[in-house]
Parts: sequence; structure tokens; C-alpha cells
Amino acid sequence: MEFRNYLLSALPAADIAALLPSLVEISIERGQVLLEPGAAADMVFFPSTAVLSVVTIMRDGHAVESSTVGHESAAPILWALAGQPSKARIFAQIGGAAARMPAAVLRAAAAASPGLANLLIRHSASINFQAEQGVACNILHGAPQRLARWLLMTQDRIGNRTLPLTQEYMSVMTGVQRTTISAVANQLRNHGLIKFSRGNVEVTDRAGLEAYACECYRVIRTDFDALRQR
Repeated sequence: MEFRNYLLSALPAADIAALLPSLVEISIERGQVLLEPGAAADMVFFPSTAVLSVVTIMRDGHAVESSTVGHESAAPILWALAGQPSKARIFAQIGGAAARMPAAVLRAAAAASPGLANLLIRHSASINFQAEQGVACNILHGAPQRLARWLLMTQDRIGNRTLPLTQEYMSVMTGVQRTTISAVANQLRNHGLIKFSRGNVEVTDRAGLEAYACECYRVIRTDFDALRQR
């Protein structure tokens, strides 16, 4: 059986045979919340065309994205393996298809298969690295460069020029106030890198956007490519 999710595709035959009966294909709508902070991480999601966002929620309701998960991996891996409640919100940045399975099944399979456990650890390490790089990026780099990075990362996962992203979500991506995101997006548009309309952003100059983005995009992209090849 072929999967559009790279983690599932990387599994040896014996591991996928153990997991396959518990995998259910689902459709996720844009904005759909899959997990809230404090809730039991009792399901694991393997996106194929959907893109998931992991965000930290502050006491006043402000949210900042720490990592994005698309067809290269799954979420939440560590919380599911540890049997612990979620520490963040996970929702669909972009709607689409995914597979879902109970966390208890994945935990049992990982306990029985060192190869599966190692693969899940590598994927978790990659997601954590993305979050760590993002922290440095949010402190050291400007909002336009951060937005360019996130737009490129999103395009990498869906493969389309047009990205269904609202200004509200772009403010979460960049960690800036929604009132300033319009000016940031306009700066990219004025450089001829993107066009945008209500609810959509079109990447019009991919090479230019890569040159405009901070170094963090290339660092994360290199890790992203290595993860897909494992």
C-alpha cells in the first residue's frame, strides 16, 4: 500500500502491517482544531495533503506557531508516545486529507519494534529542531523575512503557487500583531514576490522569495529534505 505521508511510507512491511488495521483516512477542514492544550493526546495524525500547525497559547489568548507538520511527518508524536496531555493546540493550517490512528496503538507498536521507535524519535527530533530554529528566527529576524520563510515552508508542503492563508493566520505564523501583518505582506507584494486576496496568498516569484527569506528557511528545508529521504 502506498502512502502520501513520508513517515508511513518509510515504515518496514512488518510495522505497517501492525499499524494498518488501526489507520483511518480522514478529511480535515481548514481551521479545524485537532487537539487543545491539556487534552489527552489519544490520536496521532499523519497528513497527506493537509498541513497542521502546532501553536502555543498564552493566558491572554495570543497564539504563536512553533512548528508546522505536513506530509513529511505526523503529530503529536512525543505526547502520544509518552501518554501525556498535549502542551499546545494543533489545528489544520490548510485543510486536506490525513490518516489517523489511536496513540495507544502506536505506543504498543513502538515498544515492540526498535526500528519504528527509532524512526519516530528521528521525526520528533526534526520537529523539535524546526521549533528551536523558529525561536531563534523570531528573535533575530524581521517580520517580512519570517513571513517569507513560512510561506516557502507552506508551499513546500502543498506544492501549489496559491496558498489558502488568511491574514489572521499569517500573524500567528510571524508572531506579530494582526494590525501589522498587512504592512508586512504589502512589503513582499511591493517586491513582486507575492500577490494576495481575501483568504489566499499567491507566490509569484519563488526564487525571489527564497532570496528574501532569512537563512532559517534553508536550514529547515535541508532538514526537511533529509527527513523525507529516510
